[in-house]
Amino acid sequence: MLTLYVPTTSFLYLSLLTCIRVLYPRFTCRFYEIPIASYDHDNLPDGTFDLDDENIDIHWGTLDVNFTREAGKGRFKMAHPGWVKLDVTPHLPPFTNQKVCIKQIYRQRSNGAISRVSGRKELGAFVVEFNCVRWASILLDMTYQFVAREIVKRGEPPYPIPELWYTRAMVAIVLGDSEKAFIVEELIYTNKGEGKPQFHKYINNHDPKSLLKISEPDKAHSITYFLLFSQHFQWQKTHVGAFVSDYQGAGGLLTDPQITSNWYVLHMYAFQPPC
Repeated sequence: MLTLYVPTTSFLYLSLLTCIRVLYPRFTCRFYEIPIASYDHDNLPDGTFDLDDENIDIHWGTLDVNFTREAGKGRFKMAHPGWVKLDVTPHLPPFTNQKVCIKQIYRQRSNGAISRVSGRKELGAFVVEFNCVRWASILLDMTYQFVAREIVKRGEPPYPIPELWYTRAMVAIVLGDSEKAFIVEELIYTNKGEGKPQFHKYINNHDPKSLLKISEPDKAHSITYFLLFSQHFQWQKTHVGAFVSDYQGAGGLLTDPQITSNWYVLHMYAFQPPC
């Protein structure tokens, strides 16, 4: 006699709930708020970035991630939309009360499959990335300080100087048994055709020239020209030692920078650019 198994309502509900938890998980996390870095010739960082830095504020709360939607994918990182809720600090712009960008490191296997790396290795990669962001912010601020001094000497330029900054970010370390870590970044809102800025890759890290097509908006070209100038300025002011590359973003927000450096020169001058 053949017996058919008919799932009960409770079983279907539990299956649906399990599926939702996998695709839309909620993690209890400790959040490390990455401080904003600015240029100070007499107070430059003397070591690599570290989450134990006394200037880093720590928060506790929950992180919701929507793994069904991919907000972007690079060679090593994948981005998803998410939401942060902090336990003590109810509102920490731009991380709460609105969507955020959640990034995680992935590894692509020889068969094309994608897998996550372990939390400790992922955290180590995040620390390296934030070290780049810190120095990129310092070099960008150094450029703006130079521009401000020149405006005082020479007057306002005949064209507007774009106001640019890097996305605010936190490191989220998941508490409990699972070993996970995420980057929580300020979300860059883009929606072509609806008044919001379009995401652009301005300059890559292989060639210091614009990647924009002629048909791109004038504002995007103005940003690119300023970034090209900033590379030249940074290269000169660091004694041909370093400049920021891999410029990308939307509107005034920049993200995921790289530092192109001359190791011999940096070692010789210990990165003390005159300004």
